[in-house]
Amino acid sequence: MGTSLRLACLLLPLLMIGCGGSSGTRVDRIEAAPTVSKSYEKVLVFVVSAKQTVRDVVERQIVAEMNESEFESGRFGMANADVPWEDAEQLQTLVAESAVAGQYDGVLVVSLVSKDREARYVPEQVVYQPITTSVGPLASTTYMDTTVVPQTYQESTSYVLKSTLFDTESTNPVWQMYSTTVDPESLDKAAKEFGEAVVSALRKTLPRPAEE
Repeated sequence: MGTSLRLACLLLPLLMIGCGGSSGTRVDRIEAAPTVSKSYEKVLVFVVSAKQTVRDVVERQIVAEMNESEFESGRFGMANADVPWEDAEQLQTLVAESAVAGQYDGVLVVSLVSKDREARYVPEQVVYQPITTSVGPLASTTYMDTTVVPQTYQESTSYVLKSTLFDTESTNPVWQMYSTTVDPESLDKAAKEFGEAVVSALRKTLPRPAEE
């Protein structure tokens, strides 16, 4: 595999750390070549993140999910301290050489496209709650209790991720998925949900080899 492996967005913010309720991973778009010349059963996984902890958690979760399915998968083994983040060409070469040495069919590269914070204004609201009280053994009365909920702002953070499967031999992309994760509760939970989404999408939409 040559040095032309195209890894997009190498120097990026940290992946998927947030707070609040998790809505899981939403698949926004999948692009795939209609046919390919071989199967992609053995896949090297590389998550582009300058923070080792993030990369470890997300890569391990994707690999675990893939290995529980019909794929055989492994991680790009170089530690972040040794990764030449400032030299894209050298990094491409190292990932390519790792894929060839491990006899992987393809390389799955995951990168952060954008991190968007949104603040939504919620106006003041008046909430009415009926309250019933007894005024005797056979009678009751009902009145409306009024609660004023003050105006506020609800903040949320969305992470848009791009997952691209490159062919090891040709270095061409054969499959790509864009997904969004909103307000993950934790990195571990977000990574598991994301790994499940990636594997499910690969199983359903990965291009099949052309018939002889």
